[in-house]
Amino acid sequence: MNTIEPKLHSTMSHMKVAKDLWTNVKERFSVSDGPCIQQLKEDLIECKQKGMTIVAYYGKLKKLWVDLANHEKTPTCTCGRYTCDLKAKLEKRREEEKIHQFLMGLDEATYGIVRSNILSQDPLPSLNKIYSILVQEEHVKNVTWGKEDRNEIVSFVVYNVGRSHGRIESKDRNIICNNYNRSEHDFEKCFKVIGYLKWWGERPREIGRDNSRGKARQ
Repeated sequence: MNTIEPKLHSTMSHMKVAKDLWTNVKERFSVSDGPCIQQLKEDLIECKQKGMTIVAYYGKLKKLWVDLANHEKTPTCTCGRYTCDLKAKLEKRREEEKIHQFLMGLDEATYGIVRSNILSQDPLPSLNKIYSILVQEEHVKNVTWGKEDRNEIVSFVVYNVGRSHGRIESKDRNIICNNYNRSEHDFEKCFKVIGYLKWWGERPREIGRDNSRGKARQ
C-alpha cells in the first residue's frame, strides 16, 4: 500500500495476497492498445509524399511502422517445436505491407511509372532495394529539372536582351525621323544621330538609298 498513490488509497481494497492486489490494479488502470493501433493504421493510410523528398517521406513512414510494432502483439509459435518458421513468415508479410504502403503514398505524377515497374516484378524487391531505386530516380529527375530550368532562364534573358536592344520592338508608323524623313523611325533613336550600339557589330551602316524619297535608308 505504501507504493500506491495516496489519493488512491481509499479506492483500494485490503487483500492478503500481493498478487491479487496487483491484478486488481492492472485491470483497473491498464490502457488498451486498440485505439492507439487504430490511430496508427489510419495515419499510415493518410501518409502521402505530397512533394516531400524520398528521404523525408520514408522517414515519416518508418516512425509510424516502429510505433505500430511497439503496440501490436507478435504471435508466438504454437507447435512447441519451433519448426513452423513463424517469425520469418511474419517478417516477410510485414515487409510486403510496408512496400505497398510506401509505394501507394508516392506522388503519382512523378513516380507513377517507376512504381508500376516495381510492382510488375515477381518477386518484389526488398524494401531497402526499392528505397534505393527511388532515391536514384529522384536524383536523376532533379538533375533533369535543373537543366530545364537553366535553359528557360537563358531563353528569358536572351529574349529580354533582344527587347532592350530594340530588335523586337513594335514600330509606330506615325513616327517620322527628321534626319531621314522616314516613318517608323524616331529621330531620338536614330543611330546616325546617337551612334551605333555595340550589338550592331560589323553590319553595314548604310544599306541602300530610297530613290523615291532621295534619302538614305538606315
